[in-house]
Amino acid sequence: MMFFIALTFVFTTFSGGAPADSITLDYCYQQAYENYPKVQNIEFQKKITELNIQIANTGHYPDVSINGRASYQSEVTDFSLPGGGGPPAISKDQYQASVDVTQTIFNGGAVGIQKELEKAKGKQEIYSTEVELHQIRSQIDQVYFGILLSQQQSKTIGLLIANLEEQLSTVRSKVDNGVLLASQQHILEAELIKARQDSVNSHSNVVAGYRVLGELIGEKVATGTKLQLPQQNIDHQSLQPHRSEYDLFESTEETIEQQKRLAGSQKWPSLSAFGTAAYGRPGLNFLNDDFHEYYTVGLKVRWNFWASYNAGEKQQMLQLRQQQVEQNRRSFTRQLHASLNRIQERMRAIEENIERDKKAIALRKKIVEENVSQLNNGAITASQYVTELNRAHQARLSLYINRVRLAQAQSDYLTTLGVPIQ
Repeated sequence: MMFFIALTFVFTTFSGGAPADSITLDYCYQQAYENYPKVQNIEFQKKITELNIQIANTGHYPDVSINGRASYQSEVTDFSLPGGGGPPAISKDQYQASVDVTQTIFNGGAVGIQKELEKAKGKQEIYSTEVELHQIRSQIDQVYFGILLSQQQSKTIGLLIANLEEQLSTVRSKVDNGVLLASQQHILEAELIKARQDSVNSHSNVVAGYRVLGELIGEKVATGTKLQLPQQNIDHQSLQPHRSEYDLFESTEETIEQQKRLAGSQKWPSLSAFGTAAYGRPGLNFLNDDFHEYYTVGLKVRWNFWASYNAGEKQQMLQLRQQQVEQNRRSFTRQLHASLNRIQERMRAIEENIERDKKAIALRKKIVEENVSQLNNGAITASQYVTELNRAHQARLSLYINRVRLAQAQSDYLTTLGVPIQ
């Protein structure tokens, strides 16, 4: 199965078995594939295909039927001669028990074609299911990285709260001693309340994210479980698309091709041998009114004019369907390449922003350190200090967010390619 078959490609990531206290993105992919209910449809379809092939194969076997009939008729042919004599009268009650056997000798290879058609249809259903399963991988990406972003937001908010509490303690002491106005203390207290509210909301998002992730992968994931950030070096030149959609296009074309062959077989007459073994009265000799055995054997040719006439038009219609599939393949490829180009551009922009974030953090750190001293000396207000502290907080948060977004963009790139899990 193309989506989850191992394939050697040039990138590194955390993979393999997950420790009890941490999981990887690849582990989530694997668990989702193993536990998602619709995965069972693949095995069901394989069994359905096997049964359909067995049913189609019975077309090689003779058609056997057992028949019985009893009837009474109001009159029969009378062979009596004027004045008496002649053959005995035929009974008005008649009986027949027979075994009829028909063996197809030639029908344009329809049975073999039907078996190949069932195989192609089975593959088509399997790949259709795998296309749906691919969407789960995209959902896991969104939830997994959403949790990482919310967790980092909680951490940075925690640092902000700790910093505010520390400065609030210092300012409160100075207010009590009459060095600073009480309004400076109130500003820090209000900002601390807001930060704690943000912390509650962020923690709620994390808890909800773990719950959704557990639903997707089919197992409970504790809120404290560490999600490892994938570290991926993508070689854009060596990676090629391995989407299940291409397998679906190919199997659809194969299904149509077998349908064309089956339609072509209808152009030819069918030849079959038949035989009937019967017991009853009257038999083939209706003048013999005794119960007795009899049989018939022969060959039969059947040619359906309209079926033969319409076969060519069916093939033309199926040819047009194949062209539709090819156009859909081209459209999908164009959209896929467009998506990959957009993701590459997004990765490039995020990498540039990460470098800017590092410079901004260094500058904001110096500014906050200077403001701490100025606040304690009464040179700036608490409001000014909080403003700079928030800016430093946002710079740290922006750096991690961009790192997570870069990892998410890289995973989106691999997911869009359909690169299998190692």
